[in-house]
Amino acid sequence: MLIGYVITLAPTVTLWDAGEFITAAKVHGVPHPPGTPLFVLMGHVWAGFLRIGGYAWRTNLMSACFSASGAGCLFLVAHRLLVGEVSWLRIGGAVAAAILSAFPFTHWQNSNETEVYAVATFSIAAVSWLAVRWRDLRGTARAPHILLLIVYLAALSIGNHLLALLVGPALSVFMLHTLRASPAADPAERRMEWAEWGALSALWIVLVAVGLGSGKLLLLGGLLLLAAVVFCMRSGSWAFPILAIGVAAVGISIYTFLYIRSGLHPILNEAQPDHWSSLLAVIRREQFGSRGLLDNPMVPGAPRTLIVFGQQFLNYFQYCSWQWARGLPFGAMVIVALGFFTLGSLGFEFARRRDVGFAYLLGALWLVTGIGLVIYMNFKAGYSMFWDRYPTIEQHEVRERDYFFVVSFQVWGMFAAFGLVRLVRRLSELGRVAITRVSIALASLITLLPVGANFTAASRRHGPDATIARDFAYNMLQSVEPYGVLFGFGDNDTFPVWYLQEVEGIRQDVTQINLSLANLDWYLRQLAARPARPFDAAHAPAAYRALASRPPQPPPGPVLQLTERDIDEMQPMELGQDGAFRAGGVELVFRKGKRLLTADQVILFTLATYLPTRPVTFGVSSGRGSWLGLDPDLLFQGLVFKVDPRADSTRRFVRGIQGPLVDTARTRMLVDSVFTWGRLFRTDSLELEPAAQQVATSFATPFLELGNAAAVRGDQRHTLDYLRRAYHLNPSQALADIIHRVETQGVQSLFSR
Repeated sequence: MLIGYVITLAPTVTLWDAGEFITAAKVHGVPHPPGTPLFVLMGHVWAGFLRIGGYAWRTNLMSACFSASGAGCLFLVAHRLLVGEVSWLRIGGAVAAAILSAFPFTHWQNSNETEVYAVATFSIAAVSWLAVRWRDLRGTARAPHILLLIVYLAALSIGNHLLALLVGPALSVFMLHTLRASPAADPAERRMEWAEWGALSALWIVLVAVGLGSGKLLLLGGLLLLAAVVFCMRSGSWAFPILAIGVAAVGISIYTFLYIRSGLHPILNEAQPDHWSSLLAVIRREQFGSRGLLDNPMVPGAPRTLIVFGQQFLNYFQYCSWQWARGLPFGAMVIVALGFFTLGSLGFEFARRRDVGFAYLLGALWLVTGIGLVIYMNFKAGYSMFWDRYPTIEQHEVRERDYFFVVSFQVWGMFAAFGLVRLVRRLSELGRVAITRVSIALASLITLLPVGANFTAASRRHGPDATIARDFAYNMLQSVEPYGVLFGFGDNDTFPVWYLQEVEGIRQDVTQINLSLANLDWYLRQLAARPARPFDAAHAPAAYRALASRPPQPPPGPVLQLTERDIDEMQPMELGQDGAFRAGGVELVFRKGKRLLTADQVILFTLATYLPTRPVTFGVSSGRGSWLGLDPDLLFQGLVFKVDPRADSTRRFVRGIQGPLVDTARTRMLVDSVFTWGRLFRTDSLELEPAAQQVATSFATPFLELGNAAAVRGDQRHTLDYLRRAYHLNPSQALADIIHRVETQGVQSLFSR
């Protein structure tokens, strides 16, 4: 399994949260709530100890190793279930279970990047194996030790991701069935086992309450735990509940890392949990808000109807269909998915007949991490579904959420392996060697089918977008002049930049301001306390290296010169009358009733403070809505829009297709000599997942602007060159028609009436 993960491992940072996690591991920082302290510490130690490859590759490898270890634990679970089978069938079935749990599409993708899910799935697999070992060791002194180890692993896993706690109900049901189906012969021992089960189940509720930061659930769990402790003591198990609570406390203490490290003000310090209230807010994820189980996530204020439930379950089944043959055409993928559904159903029945306890353990785990999560998470419409019913992006998840259900896919892979064992055993009972060999060959082929059919889709190493996150961050940073301010908005134009600046040390002089976080006071306080860092002319583009003889001086003071009073006063406001903003040549008129968010006020403050002495820019993907009407004062260069109200007076720039002027000379220099494109131009056509496609669309923008500028100059050769590259990155019928028109009628035809 590890080899399969390694050969598809992402070579560098990937999109979404990976850039933030890698940065946090490098600087001992605090990532977004709930802070994942265990993951940060493990990543820091792992990447510091393993001096092979780049820093991002090392942390990606950590995910691969944890996923492979989790598959090993599930191999042991399957091997134990198949006890009594002939050795070749027992080992083969366990190998099939490990492979089919290791290579579902979603889990494979999670295993190729720096994300918390590989560690979480390892925790669940390890607890499942420990539960089986507890059952085998009942009646010995080691059995309670196994339970204490489970408690510690569960408590410690809170510091990685709460997904690991979802094994709790399955463990409790498994123990309950075991104690009822095979009660201990000694009445005293029987009472002690029941008491230990009660203590473990109650303690699990407490752990969930701690992980969620829920006071009410903590009170309920505490009362149940108190009752369980009394029951244990009356049953003669004095030490177990005390040790279990102590072990859990040691595991939970991982959260003190957030409090201690945040107080030392690391460069990455999200939500700044350096006080009890802010630490509790991080644990509760208050930054992200919440919705009730009965709320309609697509329509605020509306109830969650049966139709909404149906849509959410349909989205889950869509994700299920991806798991076994994502790289095949849609029809073949669905056929394979139906085949694995059938095998999994046969396998569950096989497991139930062989060992009801295993059926309870794995079945409950599948229900909780699949159907249960669909109900509990209450997601909006999937990114790729129901656009006809929910037409706005606010009614959809920002990306596919299949990774939340990854454990259910793994468990179903195990059931499918048991289904194969059932079929092979049935055919081998016919007593004909040829049929047995054919069945083994067919079962092996089916087992390896996801490995081959998911390889291209799950690989983060071989696709044209393998380095797209790093390329995007690099190209955007190099578009900014020395000591510039760069406004961004989303995860994918922020986290890779953090990675590039803090891990690789590239263009640390650029001050990035995330406009989503700029609405939060802790983020503004951090910017107001952070000094500007020096510009490294030696590793900058040629146009900036020319400044080495007269290097620009860093701006004095912090990167954002706000006082505590300024931050406190920057509250969302609605203008009671018309008003105007004037600074550095910029003039903006705001009408009565205009609502200015805190982030909007940060933009205005930055303009007033730094124009015209310091470059202020917006990233190409920041969105026109964040410009506050600055369109006439923007100058496009590379992948940013620079606020330059005097640009038009030079008469050197062309009016772009987006509206603002275009600095064609600098954009051409950046595109042709500075920007990195990875493998985007090494294939004839691109098939990218949505987030990568959005980045490719941003990459197409400078080519479109340069093509338009070349057309204005009458330069047909360069017009076609730039437009063809733009089409390669972001194909559309309209652009194809323009290219064809230039090819057949000449560039002048674009301007004819």
